[in-house]
Amino acid sequence: MRKLPPLSALKAFEAAARHRHFGRAADELFVTHSAISHQVRSLEDALGVALFEKQGRQVALTHVGTRMLHAVEQALDIMAEACADASHPGMRGDLTLSVPPELAHRLFTRIAAEFADRYPDLTLHLLVHDSDSRDVNPSADLTVLYDLPATDWDRYWAVPLRAIDFFPVCHPALVQSDIALLKPTDLAQHRLLHDDQDGKNWATWLGAFAPEIAPPRGNLHFAHSGLAVEAALLKTGVALADELTAGEELKSGRLVRPFSGGVPSPGQYYLVCERRKRDDARLAAFLGFPALAPYLCEINSSIIEN
Repeated sequence: MRKLPPLSALKAFEAAARHRHFGRAADELFVTHSAISHQVRSLEDALGVALFEKQGRQVALTHVGTRMLHAVEQALDIMAEACADASHPGMRGDLTLSVPPELAHRLFTRIAAEFADRYPDLTLHLLVHDSDSRDVNPSADLTVLYDLPATDWDRYWAVPLRAIDFFPVCHPALVQSDIALLKPTDLAQHRLLHDDQDGKNWATWLGAFAPEIAPPRGNLHFAHSGLAVEAALLKTGVALADELTAGEELKSGRLVRPFSGGVPSPGQYYLVCERRKRDDARLAAFLGFPALAPYLCEINSSIIEN
């Protein structure tokens, strides 16, 4: 027999701990503030420990409370998923992806649409997080991150996307313009579209292929490479891109590579997920989806195990 406190007390504790506020927890659970206080107090009495300490109008978790929150969150997630699987077995229910904007816009929107066509009874949610985020999104089943986070690898696993090179791309009209793009030194007469704020990525490429030219003037800097590629499609200038952010545009001819030569990316994208979800049919179907396969390393040999 498992000796467990009432589920209502655990839910009240988890909501209060997540919000760091009893009132907001009460609003979320549609109960009164005093009900949350009572449930938390009964849980503390049953455990014989303090889970919260007051800090003005808010509350802070004690050391024991912090450890408790992590375990309770996982337990509630597992119960919620079990109920969802019972109600929607197989390829029904929801699958949530969290992706940086440059990949959400240029790559995963297309893959998600094709996946939805293949599995019409499955609802796919595509979330976006900051490009420089190293945090696994707790609201997602699968998070795509550039470089691996320093996280609990007993809890998570990861599959790398294939390594990428950066190379110049532009609209075909720029190649045939009055200031033709025939060789890397011709970039001195064109606007460069940056996917960073310090120009480091373009400086790396120019250092490798056109070190003799001065950096062009009138450059544009964007928050991420997806926006730089979008600007290149509008004939605004020349962007640095890769097969993930510009692969489809290069295949269709909407963008071209004016000359060869690429530099390897200093980092790599990874698909990160909780280990307990590895056998989830929905997640397995997405990882094995043909439209995603060209961009993935071998899954079985590339799972991060430490």
